Order: sequence, then structure tokens, then C-alpha cells
Amino acid sequence: MAENTSVRNAYMLLFASQIVNIGFGLLAIFITLLADEINLRPLEIGIVISIFAVSRAISAAIVPAISDKTGRRGILIGALFVYAVSTTLLGFARTFETLLLLRIVEGAAAGTAFPTAEALLVDSVSIEERGAWMGKYFTTFSFGFIIGPALGGVLFTFGTDFLKLAVLEAFIVPFIFTGFLGLIATIFTILFVDDVITEESVTMGTDNPSDQMVVNTPYMSSFLLVGVLSGFAIGLVIPIFTLYMTDVFALDEGTIGFVFTISGSAALLVNYPAGRLSDKINRMSIVIVGMVFAGLGFIGVAFSTSLIMVIIFFIFRQMAFQAYLPAYRAFQADKIPPMIRGKVMGRIQSAFNAGLVLGPLLGAVIYEFYAHKSVWFFIKGFTFFGGGVPFLIAGIFGIVQVFIAIYINKQEREKSLQI
Repeated sequence: MAENTSVRNAYMLLFASQIVNIGFGLLAIFITLLADEINLRPLEIGIVISIFAVSRAISAAIVPAISDKTGRRGILIGALFVYAVSTTLLGFARTFETLLLLRIVEGAAAGTAFPTAEALLVDSVSIEERGAWMGKYFTTFSFGFIIGPALGGVLFTFGTDFLKLAVLEAFIVPFIFTGFLGLIATIFTILFVDDVITEESVTMGTDNPSDQMVVNTPYMSSFLLVGVLSGFAIGLVIPIFTLYMTDVFALDEGTIGFVFTISGSAALLVNYPAGRLSDKINRMSIVIVGMVFAGLGFIGVAFSTSLIMVIIFFIFRQMAFQAYLPAYRAFQADKIPPMIRGKVMGRIQSAFNAGLVLGPLLGAVIYEFYAHKSVWFFIKGFTFFGGGVPFLIAGIFGIVQVFIAIYINKQEREKSLQI
């Protein structure tokens, strides 16, 4: 595969990822608003939200592996098209059963598309620039979740004020637009993206008897464990963050949304620079430092006594997480042979999604139990608001990940000394 094709692949995949993630950010808010508008019960809304992650986890564990044998391009095109259609139809859903079915389909499409696209992006760039490209890739996620919600609000207002649609019917507008973005991504992938065979693919191909050994290395277990822990920690606190800010500081939804926007904007500042830096120094050093600060950020939120402290620690945590993520994913890609990359990346993302399913369930229970209590921490007399307990647990889980990263880094250093 020519170098020009690989570079074109990388940029087109970034473009497709960007427009899909804008729609993804939009859906993060509007799927809940739509479910509430059609008068679903809280339990039904929770199921509609959770089933997406369940479906995504299952599909990520199964379908991307097929791309290792049949090629990634075809799998990605099919997943993007199904995502576009199912997202469009969501705007017309008016019953719990219809929403549930479409969210299952949409989750399966997302679980297929993201690991397949990431594997193809990694296939398309050199190992020397992998960190920088992963930084660009995750920048599309950060930017999408900044732009998406605001764009959704504009489109919804356009439906009610300009098109004079009833509130329920106005939901059709943002969902159709999101589906249209998915369709654009599908068309661009068809026209400009190809499967890639690189020198790395040849030297690490399926004829190499070490492939199965790579999948079964301690790293694979470590990657899966970190995936579950990371997904669980995020799932534990993100859904209850709004409740926490409302109960403790009496903030309204607009102000809370502004906090998310600021933290997302801050993340944009570190994705690419940190990824690029990981191409020049030991990737796991960046991962370890980032994981330490990300865990401490959540712990800082738990013990915060003022709004400004919460905002600072939350932004601090988001920046730390987004700083180490490109380096960590680039390191994973370095260790996974290209011919099984879809399978392994899919399983790693499935582990993350599994944690993302379990986290909100336990987080809600913990928050409800502690929300209106003062909790002492190790030293009696030192207390903090009980609603911060999920953040404390999430921070501890983050620190556990640090020890796993240190173990991996130690193994890598020992291997380098043996060469």
C-alpha cells in the first residue's frame, strides 16, 4: 500500500471520526430528553441508556475480529451505515420497545465501528508517529462532546421556532441531522479509505507462530483489567456528577453543562501534544504519570469543600486522563500484531464498556445511600459530604491502574535489558 494512501486513510478516518463524534455528543443528552418526553418511567430510561453500552460491549468483543480476516474497510462501512440509519429512526421512536430495539442496534454498530476504525488508523500510520495520530484521534472525541450538545440545542430550537414543530416532533430534527452525519462518514469511507498492508503487517502476520502468544501475554490480561477499571470508574461518577453538583452547590443544568464544556475544552489542549510526546519518550512513563493525576483528580473532587475546588479538580482529572489515553492506546497498538489487531482492540474496548455498564448501577446505589450523610475518612473528625464517596472510590480504582501500569513498564524495561 502506497504511503500516500496510508496518509489519506489516516486523515479520512479522522474526518469520519470527527463528524460521528459530534453526533455522538449530541445523542448523549438528547436520547435522555426524548425518553423523558415520551413519558418513560425512570427505570425504563435507565434501561434505554444502559442497553446501548451492553450491546456495544458484546459487539466489540465479537465483530471487529472479523475485520482481521475480511478487511476492516467493509466492516467499518457497514457499521457506519447501520449507525446512521438506526440513529435517524430514533427520532421517530415513540414507545419504550422501539427505543430499546433501536438502541440495541445502534450500540452494536458503535461497538463495531470504533475499534475497527481505531485498528485501521493504527494500520495506516508508522509506529514512530502512532502516539501523535492517536492524540489527533482522541481529540475528535473531545471536540465532538463539546460541539454536539450545543449543536443539538440549536437544531431542536430550529425545529420548534423556525419549522413550528411541536416539542415531541422537534426531536426528529437533531436525530435526522445525526444520522446524516453518519451517512457522510459512510460515504467518505467508501470513497477515500482502503485496507492497508504495511511492512509491519508482513513481519507480524498470522504466519508468525508468536501471534497467539501475544494475545495470551500478561499484557493482555492487564489491558483487559485496566479497561474494566477505567470504564467502571468513569461510569461510577459521570452519571451522578449532575446530582452531586445540584445537591451540594445548587447549580442548574446550564451551569453544569458549562462545567463539562470547560473540562472538554481543556482536554483538547493535551490530546495531541501528549500523544506526540509519547513518540519521543517512553510511552508508559506518560501513562503512569497521567493515571496518578487522573486518580488524584477524582479523589480531590470527593474532598472538595467549594465549587471552585470541584471544578479545578474535575478539569484536572479530565486533562490527565486525556493526556495519557493516546500514549496508552499507542502502546497497546505497538504490542498487538496487525493481523489480530481488530480482535484484541475490540476485546479491550468491550472490557471498558462492561465497566461502563456496571459503574452507573453501583454509583447510583452508593450515592443514594451516602448523599445526605457526612462521612469520616480514616481519622474521625475529618469528614466530607457523603455524595463524594463514588468519586473517592473512582479515584482509588484509578490508583490501582497505576500499579498495573508500573508492572507493565517494569516488564518492558526488563525485556529491553535482555536485548
